[in-house]
Amino acid sequence: MGISGGIEDHPDLRDAQWGRRVEREWRREQRRLGKATVVGALVVGALIAVAAWQYAPQWFGNPPRPVVDFGRPFAGTPYESWADGERAVVAAPEHEQVRRAVIAARIDPAELERRDGAAFLALFPEAARPAWQQMLPMLATQLTPGTKLLPNGVRAQGTIGKAVDGEGKEVVRADFRIAYAFAPDDPGVIRGHEDFIVMAEARADFQQTPQGMRITDSAIRWHNAACGAYVSGLVAPKFAAAKQPC
Repeated sequence: MGISGGIEDHPDLRDAQWGRRVEREWRREQRRLGKATVVGALVVGALIAVAAWQYAPQWFGNPPRPVVDFGRPFAGTPYESWADGERAVVAAPEHEQVRRAVIAARIDPAELERRDGAAFLALFPEAARPAWQQMLPMLATQLTPGTKLLPNGVRAQGTIGKAVDGEGKEVVRADFRIAYAFAPDDPGVIRGHEDFIVMAEARADFQQTPQGMRITDSAIRWHNAACGAYVSGLVAPKFAAAKQPC
């Protein structure tokens, strides 16, 4: 009686070969899973590190460091080199009244917060004051109620001198850029200087008449202000936009 078939047809050999294949596949799968576990662990570790860096101050009870120094609000801005407050407003002696008008209208924090323009209007003939009073939001900076400037929170750059207006008349032109740094309600919400510093480009032409000083032209342009400044004339920074709705 002959033996049919090859060695691989023997039941015991087939079982042994199948067992070896299963073992090889199992080991290959373990190696693959091991690599995936390492990669996953690295990803999780990186995420934990990022979270710890970002939130560690809150976890350990320490407030996050501010992104700006409110003791030096203009540091690191284009306004850092501008003169502080009234020192920015200089003029020839014959233009002293215009110099005082610029300070009262745009520079003096007490006047800006008071919002009645008293010191500014006092420089004009009494009969003309009611008309200038109605135009005060265009002629003078007025802060939104509830907002306050930081100490030494006004910097300016500009000139006062003779000029010729669009009608060919000689005027004394005050042309200034003024930066206002506001005290934030919550320093933690401030993410950059544009959140609490407002800049104005202000120009006004003055003439001396027998009746006294008058304004012949005026323009104002705001940068980084809450949008209500363009509607009511009252000025607020971006962080206080809710106080000055449009």
